[in-house]
Amino acid sequence: DGRPQTLSHFASEHVPLELVVAVDISASMAPSMPTLKKAVEGFLGAVPSDNRVTLVGFNDALFTLTRRATSQSDRVRAVDRLAPWGRTALYDAILHGVETLGPETGRKVLVVFTDGEDQGSYATLADVERGLQSSDVALYMIGQGRGVTAAPLRKIMERLSVPTGGRALFTDSIDRLQDAFSQLLDELSNQYFLSYPPQADARRDGAWRSITVKVDGQTDVRARQGYRAAANR
Repeated sequence: DGRPQTLSHFASEHVPLELVVAVDISASMAPSMPTLKKAVEGFLGAVPSDNRVTLVGFNDALFTLTRRATSQSDRVRAVDRLAPWGRTALYDAILHGVETLGPETGRKVLVVFTDGEDQGSYATLADVERGLQSSDVALYMIGQGRGVTAAPLRKIMERLSVPTGGRALFTDSIDRLQDAFSQLLDELSNQYFLSYPPQADARRDGAWRSITVKVDGQTDVRARQGYRAAANR
């Protein structure tokens, strides 16, 4: 909230990654399904085997395809069972991913492959934002189909991902996606952990606390933009 804080912990640590990959298999993804499968298989194949991956397919329902799998072959085989149908409950799927990662310790990341268009979620965009703000999950969104070209859908994906310390990627080129995945996994493998006791306002009232991380000599630092200190956390 614009007030300097004193760090109590600073380290670069290797902690196994808890990863949920959510794949949009709604009918709107049908034209992009071959490219989508290649993209997801490419990403899952690049995730080191010591990291645990839960793979979820979603349309207007949720389907858990693998649960905390470490075998790359199991991850990739699960993608072959994906087929497009139904509507897109994107916001519900994101909140489900956050809840799945919530109890775990360590680095928690949610990667969503989607065109970014929600159809029929019970949750609203505001619900998703609040859920992400109350968690320590980093969200990465991989735009597919109309999500690559439609500006309003791109804006929603950036609005959700950037404040968590993640980002959104937009390309339908498999070669460019492979390069992007390499960069993304390199990011996730090289992170700094900073902790501090709030010195001005330690209340757990669910209010938003903004965070700005500044590093001498660096102009582009990717970090969470804030959090909500919920009473039960």
